[in-house]
Amino acid sequence: MQMPEPDARVLTRKAEIVARLREVLPADAVIVAFGFRPSPSDWFDAKNVVTDDAGRVTAVEKQTFPFQTSNEKIFAGGDMVRGSDLVVTAIWEGREAAKGILDYLDV
Repeated sequence: MQMPEPDARVLTRKAEIVARLREVLPADAVIVAFGFRPSPSDWFDAKNVVTDDAGRVTAVEKQTFPFQTSNEKIFAGGDMVRGSDLVVTAIWEGREAAKGILDYLDV
């Protein structure tokens, strides 16, 4: 999405879709999370995703691949890692996790 150039005739602008090539990467699982409390999935144990006593996923920032979990192929951030917090923190952690994923994939 992108915002169109300002137009003197229009007071509000609507985001427009930007046509680009996309690359689809295969994944074993993709976790889409929203909410305030961690909600560990049933498959975490089978995939060796370690959680603490409160159900938060263990994924720290300061490591070779930021926000990588105990399963090297799974990254996590935001409320799932720290519990209820600001959305800007979750966004930042998501971006840092994305960088970690790119480094892990050597992209």
